[in-house]
Amino acid sequence: MFDSRSFRHTLVKLLPLIFLLFLSPAYAHAGYLYLLNDDSTGNRIYGFQVNETTGDLTALTGFPVNAAVGGINNIVSERMTVDPLNKRLYVVNEGSDTVSVYSIDPSTGAITPMPFSPISLGTGVWNSIAVHPSGSPMIVANNALNGVVQSFVITPTTATAAAGSPFSVGSTAGFSSRFSVDGTYYYVGGNQGNNIAGFSVDATTGVLTTLAGSPFASGGVSPLAYGIDGSGRLFSVDNTNFIRAFTSSSGVLTPVTGNPFTSGLTQRRFGLIHPNQNFYMVAGNTGNNVGVYQISGTGAATTVAAVSGSPFATGGNTANALAVNQSGTLLFVANRVSRNVTKFAIETATGILSHQTVQSSNTLGTVGAINGIGYLPDAVAVNAQIGGRITDASGSGVGKVVVKLTSMDGMTNLTAITNPFGYYNFPAVLTGSTYTLTPMYKIYTFTPPSITFSHTGDATNQNFTAVQN
Repeated sequence: MFDSRSFRHTLVKLLPLIFLLFLSPAYAHAGYLYLLNDDSTGNRIYGFQVNETTGDLTALTGFPVNAAVGGINNIVSERMTVDPLNKRLYVVNEGSDTVSVYSIDPSTGAITPMPFSPISLGTGVWNSIAVHPSGSPMIVANNALNGVVQSFVITPTTATAAAGSPFSVGSTAGFSSRFSVDGTYYYVGGNQGNNIAGFSVDATTGVLTTLAGSPFASGGVSPLAYGIDGSGRLFSVDNTNFIRAFTSSSGVLTPVTGNPFTSGLTQRRFGLIHPNQNFYMVAGNTGNNVGVYQISGTGAATTVAAVSGSPFATGGNTANALAVNQSGTLLFVANRVSRNVTKFAIETATGILSHQTVQSSNTLGTVGAINGIGYLPDAVAVNAQIGGRITDASGSGVGKVVVKLTSMDGMTNLTAITNPFGYYNFPAVLTGSTYTLTPMYKIYTFTPPSITFSHTGDATNQNFTAVQN
């Protein structure tokens, strides 16, 4: 016999679960991915919402957006960038020698031109754009040998050329460019010659000062695909596809002892450092692949070696630019000629790429070339660091310990590896959840064996002691 009271009681208990079941997709953590179709008929910007758990891309309403002025279809990869701090999107319009600047709505991903957009650059072939970690200055590099870079001070309402801009890059050309992690230095070069130019940066005025000894000899021809880690090491790939690594002291670059290192690539285009600082990733261009390289050692003893399975085929045509999501678990590849995006899952302990999915060809237009990519982290969730140090009984750091980070809700499962000094770091972990840290190394036990805590802000003192078995 049907018991209506019992049914109502059960239904009341189940309603919260039913509510979460139906609403959970709407509350999935999401960032925004933007891509530039650089075309002589006019630049077009494509936008997607990123599901931070699955990597699924959902086209944003109102896209593609036509940039204010035209582009030009030539072979470059760094004509778009995102300022995540101030939520701004920058696009180089080579056809009219300008930069379009947009504010990003953090709730929808929609973009709106800034009051000062577009910014005039002057005549030239403008290939690479970079924005200081604070959001100003913004620097655009010219591809001419013995060319220049333009530096602009950016405010919410103005873009003003820095005193002395443009600045000479000496005997190099601006194809790739990067700021150091702390924004103190700026490096540019690559498409012609064998040098890398370096500058110190005044973030207040935008003024660039050439570093002593710049431009620096790279040891190879046309070094591209720059990546810079938190210790100031710069990585690049030359035109014979050898990786070259450099340490820096006061910004001055010095080649490491083991240079050059084999990449396994047949071409190269765009580079970045994984958020956990353990891997250098390179878009393989016409090889239609991505190289992933383990960074080991410190200082002059730094080494770089391909991870198992590298390079990884993208399934697209001409891998041109890369973006990694905020937690370091997803890699997005902009395929220049097939005009689509490849997504990989990243195993953060090993750097191995898997679970590839590829958009249909021409998802990003039927003409033009995908010459830029930009990623804005989840604008709703708050992110903070989790980290600490693992030492032995004497207080010395213990390297190569795998540290697993898991959340009680099962949404987060990340891995980091301690550096030679025992430090580990998860740079951008969503707050508001309970997490467990567990170190693992077969010859050690750890005190405590794990740490569980509520993550409400930076938690950078999660330390363990390793005891040898």
